[in-house]
Amino acid sequence: MMLFVRLAFKSAVMRIILLYRIILPYWTWALILAAVCVGCGSSGGGNSERLPVDLSAMSDTERVAYMMEHVEPDSVARFICDASLGRVGNVHIDSLPTATLYVYEHYRDSALVAFSQEYESYSASLPLADKMRLYSMAGTDDPMRMGYRLGLEYVSEIRDRHMSVAQVEEELAALRQACGEDTLTYERFLKGFRTVLHVDHGRDLPEEIYKKFSD
Repeated sequence: MMLFVRLAFKSAVMRIILLYRIILPYWTWALILAAVCVGCGSSGGGNSERLPVDLSAMSDTERVAYMMEHVEPDSVARFICDASLGRVGNVHIDSLPTATLYVYEHYRDSALVAFSQEYESYSASLPLADKMRLYSMAGTDDPMRMGYRLGLEYVSEIRDRHMSVAQVEEELAALRQACGEDTLTYERFLKGFRTVLHVDHGRDLPEEIYKKFSD
């Protein structure tokens, strides 16, 4: 009887997980699956079903190692970005350089390429304030140049994401708030942003974007 209940429970949960795969990022349903397997692990399914109960109890490298073992490289990249930004519940990457270094030391060939491409693509798609935070945590940018870099990249983001004036205004407000007392970073961002707008003017962005933000 207990075996029948466990099988029925697993079947129902797997249907829910398949739905979540359509509407949520890969890492989210992977963590849900891990929690389900922990609850059912006593049924004798083997080591692959006995997954960690709490990723928050692990070190950064342990968390990354676990994700590398259980999900695809592109999902590992998104997990590292999201966990660094505090988007994965109580699971947090405390040192982004440590997490990414572990990946580069342990992935090879196509896995490393897939991780690198997704990390770059996903981090580039983040809202402006989150991207600044991620750049800052990575520690790979000169703090004096980070604002310029954000500004120089932003026109391409507006184009790729088909952003409206209202959406750009919302992100700029969030960036200004995230910068806090670091007004220089925001001013450098505006200089970089306006420079590209002047060069880019007349291409495929809506004219209202150029008029609103180029001066």
